[in-house]
Order: sequence, then structure tokens, then C-alpha cells
Amino acid sequence: MIAVGLAQGLEQIIYQVVRVLLYPVLITTIACLVWVLVELGWLGYEVYLRRRYRSLERLEARALWARQAFINNRPAEAYSYLAQNRYSLVVVNFIYELIRNYQTSQIPEKPLKLLEEYEFRTQQRLEKTRILVRVGPMLGLMGTLIPLSPALTALAEGDTQILAANLRVAFSITVLGLLIGGLAYFVSVLRERMYSQYISDLEYILELLEGGGTNLPRAPIRSLDSNQVGRLEPKPESLPVSTGVLENPENDTAQSEAKSARGSTTAATEPEVAT
Repeated sequence: MIAVGLAQGLEQIIYQVVRVLLYPVLITTIACLVWVLVELGWLGYEVYLRRRYRSLERLEARALWARQAFINNRPAEAYSYLAQNRYSLVVVNFIYELIRNYQTSQIPEKPLKLLEEYEFRTQQRLEKTRILVRVGPMLGLMGTLIPLSPALTALAEGDTQILAANLRVAFSITVLGLLIGGLAYFVSVLRERMYSQYISDLEYILELLEGGGTNLPRAPIRSLDSNQVGRLEPKPESLPVSTGVLENPENDTAQSEAKSARGSTTAATEPEVAT
């Protein structure tokens, strides 16, 4: 008899504890729903910035102009070119840290370390929604099972009103939990692809700025067609850059010599006019 009474007492304690957990589960579910909706809104803003302002040609041209400005000992001009890459908060923060390194410590290994740090930061950003992918269905399951106990008790007692109220709460929390998990999964997958592309862009910027050393290449880096050139920003006259491509001094010299040769040939073959 003592064992039976002890077992019933433990069951009653567990039942009361589970009943107390119902309201924290409800509050946490609502908080997670608000959280995932906020993350969904931020994702929409990030997608808008990416589609509206990201361009590989512009990114490449700005990095080349900044490199040329660094070589010509015009760091402020180079910083302004780098700061024009504003299509993502990840890129903006990285460029800010990179410029601050150039202005203060100037540690050669610092840019690579900054890139690794931002890789960790993007993973940390993704973990927030990845947690919701697991937590959402878990809260939905808890919110379903907790009201079932009083619902079954009401069914045994024939109280259909309490039964209906508990089942309504249980099924509502189930739907919210699945909705939270689905939205969080969508945000996580899309952000993971976008952040991977941003890290690739940052690696490309560093490669253009520092990968080739301090000497400019003697051949054009990239050839752009007329449509791509029209999308690039106008460049100041002080930079030896045209249509997003570094000018080749040897080509200019060859063109000048060719023009001089054609002029002398024309002068030599022109017949004299009789007076």
C-alpha cells in the first residue's frame, strides 16, 4: 500500500509539473514565431540589396581602381572605392575592418585573418535560424502532448467543453511549431548560399588587392564589352583606368608610333603642287 501511494504521489507531481510547463511552452512558441518572422523580413531585405546592387563587374572594377590608387600613393581614394561595395552587411563590415587595418596596424597577415573571422560570423548568423529548425517542431510536440492529459481526463468525465478547449490548444501549437521549423529552414538554406557567395566575393577582393604584388600587370586584366562598360561607374581622370580595365602603357606607345609613321608616310607620298 505504501508503494502504491508513493507511486500515485509521484504521478501527481509529474502531472502538475507538466501542467506548469504548458504556459512557458506557449510563450516560447509565440516568441519563436516572432523571431522567425523578423529573420524572414531581414532575409527579404538582404535579397533586395543583393539583387539591386551586386555586380561582379563593378566589384572587380572597384578593386582594381583601389589597387591602382594604392600604388599611386592615394590611399583615401582607394578607401572610397572599396567603401562603394554596399550590397551586403557582411561585405560592408568586412570592408570597414579592412580599411581600418590599412589605416592603423597595417599587418600583412591581418586581411586573411579578417576573412576567416567573417566566415565564423556568417556561421554564427546561420546558427540562429538553424536552432529554430529544431526548436520549432519540438515546441509544437510539447504543446500538443501537454494539453492531451487534461483532455483525456475531461473525456473520461464526459466534459466535452474542456475536451474541446484542450484539443484546440494542442492542435494550434502543433501548427505553429511546424510553421516555425519550415520558415527557419527556408531562411537558413537561402542565407547559407548567399553568405557563401559573399565570402567568395571577399576572397576575390583580397586577391585583386594583394595577390598580384605591388607591380601592375603589363596586359589588360579583363576585357569588357560595351554593355558591361555602361554599367560601371564613371572614373576620375586621375586614374589610368578606362572602362574598368587597367591601361597598358606599351599599347599607348605603340599606337602613338603607328600614328606618327602613318603621318610621315602620308607626307612623303603627297605630290608637290606646282606654283
